[in-house]
Amino acid sequence: MTPLGHLSLALIAGHLQDYDGRDLSLCLIASVLPDVIDKSLWRIGPFITGHTLVHSVLTFSVVSIMILALPRLRRLTPFIPGYGAHILADLMVAYPKFMINYFWPLLPQRPTPDGPAVDYWINYAASAPGVVEIISIAIGTYILIHYRFPHQWYNHFS
Repeated sequence: MTPLGHLSLALIAGHLQDYDGRDLSLCLIASVLPDVIDKSLWRIGPFITGHTLVHSVLTFSVVSIMILALPRLRRLTPFIPGYGAHILADLMVAYPKFMINYFWPLLPQRPTPDGPAVDYWINYAASAPGVVEIISIAIGTYILIHYRFPHQWYNHFS
């Protein structure tokens, strides 16, 4: 999934939770943080794929439990829906043989597939997950315009 898709899903999740300000920011940051961390680690060499440490369902579970269990971390609760939306979205678009990467370190890593990026993105955009991402971006855009900027000129015409 693209960063815009992840941000849109987090915006939808944050809107459903009625987050605003700092809480929505935490939710949005959490939605892209797994890619920022794992893709960086993949590029510098310790992993053979960009979906390992922070994309692991195990890591998500541990982080979520810590946030909910430790009183000092509870103010980070809005981080959980953004992070969870990222993992669920990536699981939705993952190739079946690469699903095991989301259960690292319990299961071994599989390398990220090579091939022309343009071909991948064309095939992705025409697939069911690609259509779901496009719809989520449209819904996220609507939420952003209608609910986050309610007094702008474009809302006076609706």
